Amino acid sequence: MVKGAQKIAGWILSVIRVLFGWMWLRSGYDKLSGGFGVESLIPVIAANHDSPEWYKAFFSHVVSPFSGVFDVVIPWGEILIGIGLIAGLFIVPALIMSVFVNANYILADMIFTYPTDILMATILLTGKRLTSYVSVERWLYAKWRKDWNGAEKRM
Repeated sequence: MVKGAQKIAGWILSVIRVLFGWMWLRSGYDKLSGGFGVESLIPVIAANHDSPEWYKAFFSHVVSPFSGVFDVVIPWGEILIGIGLIAGLFIVPALIMSVFVNANYILADMIFTYPTDILMATILLTGKRLTSYVSVERWLYAKWRKDWNGAEKRM
């Protein structure tokens, strides 16, 4: 009975992971195709009373001079998070980056749904074994484990 419940939970968390990945993929694509620009956020964050001072300084001294780089890195980062979660490959790094990106959006006082996204990523990280139930990782890890054990026996 426990095995059946784990299988059901694995499928459910895998579907949630894929949907969460689709959200990231779409968000990154919308930014990439919609002319996303970090430069327009710099004065907004500087004037914002809710963003921490250290974050405002980071934005004006690090992000502003390299805004062209951030204009590319942010959308592609979101796209790569989405691809990783949908494919089920590098799930933990993708979820950790998801939390990091959402935390930055919160620090910039763009609240929206980001706390919910962090909660979702935390739930998926906590149930990592079940989250990867239907994934490329599960198939690869089994293959790698088999290859590694075979290599140990040959030594």
